[in-house]
Amino acid sequence: MTTTEPLLSVENFSLGFGSKIDLIDGISFSVEPGKTLCLVGESGCGKSVTSLALMGLLATTPARITGGKARFDGKDLFTLSERARADLRGNDIAMIFQEPMTSLNPSMTIGQQIVEGILRHKPVSRDAAQARALEMLGLVRMPAPEKRFHAYPHQLSGGMRQRAMIAMALANAPKLLIADEPTTALDVTIQAQILALVSRLQAETGTAMILITHDLSVVAEVADHVAVMYAGRIVEVGSVDDIFSDPQHPYTLGLFGSVPSIGRRSSTLATIEGSVPPLEHMPRGCRFATRCPFADQRCMDEVPPDYEPKAGHRVACWYAPLEAHVRAA
Repeated sequence: MTTTEPLLSVENFSLGFGSKIDLIDGISFSVEPGKTLCLVGESGCGKSVTSLALMGLLATTPARITGGKARFDGKDLFTLSERARADLRGNDIAMIFQEPMTSLNPSMTIGQQIVEGILRHKPVSRDAAQARALEMLGLVRMPAPEKRFHAYPHQLSGGMRQRAMIAMALANAPKLLIADEPTTALDVTIQAQILALVSRLQAETGTAMILITHDLSVVAEVADHVAVMYAGRIVEVGSVDDIFSDPQHPYTLGLFGSVPSIGRRSSTLATIEGSVPPLEHMPRGCRFATRCPFADQRCMDEVPPDYEPKAGHRVACWYAPLEAHVRAA
C-alpha cells in the first residue's frame, strides 16, 4: 500500500494577537495533492485566521506565530522571507476570498487583474498573459468572457465576480487552493454551480484544496477529509466518511444535530447551549467544556489527549469513544 506525502502539513500551529492566551492553539492537519480538506466550525473559531496565516496575509503586529510549523512542498512557510512568501502567493498557493467585492480592485478591469497576477509569476508576454486570462474566464464558464474581460467588478453580478476570483486564483495552476466560504453570499443555485466548477477544475488540474465552511451539506459534497474547529483548536479530524458516519466529539455531534432536514420534523432542532467564552476566560482544559453535556471538572482543568477510533480519525475528548460513555451512563 502506497501513501502520498502531504503537500501541506501543519503541526502544532499556534497564533496570538497580543493576549497571553493563543487564539489558535496547537492545531495540526495535512492536505494531500489533489485532495480536499474542509475546515468546519462556527464563525469566530479561527478558520479564516488560519488560512490568512498560511498565506502570509496577517500583519505581524499584532498577530504573532507562537509555535508550530507549516511545511508546504518541502518548505516551512513560517520561516520563509517575505519575498519568498510573495513568490509563492498567487502562484503555488492561491486563495478565493469570501466576498470578492472587497477583494477585487474596483479601479481595474477583471482582465487587468488576472493578467497582472500572471505577469507577476510567469515569464510570458502580455499578449500570452491576456490569452491565458481569457482562457481562464472561459474555463470558469463566465458568460461572454471577452466582454467581461473589460468589465469592472461593480459591473458584474455576485456569481460572476466569484467566477472571476476563481479564474484569477487558478490562472497560474497553483498546487494548493484555499477557498474561504466561497459561496456564502450567493443564492443556492449559484452556490451549486460554483462548487461544481471548483470540483471540476480541481479534478482536471490535480490542485489540493482547503475549503473553509460552516455548511455541512457542502462538506458532504466535496470533502475528502474534515477538520472540525472550535475556539481555535481542532477537536476532531478524519475522512469525510468517518466524520459523518461516526462523529466522536460532542461539538461535532452538536453541529450535525443543528442541521435542518427537508420534510416534516418529529422534534425541534438540537442546539448547542451557551456561547464561546472570551479568550481570557477559556477553560484550562477542553475549550468546549463550558458547553458540553458530558463535561466534568477534569474537562475544565486538563487538556484532553487525542483518541484514535481508527487510523486517520482523531478526536480530542476525555470521553471518546462517546458510545462507550453513553452505555456506561
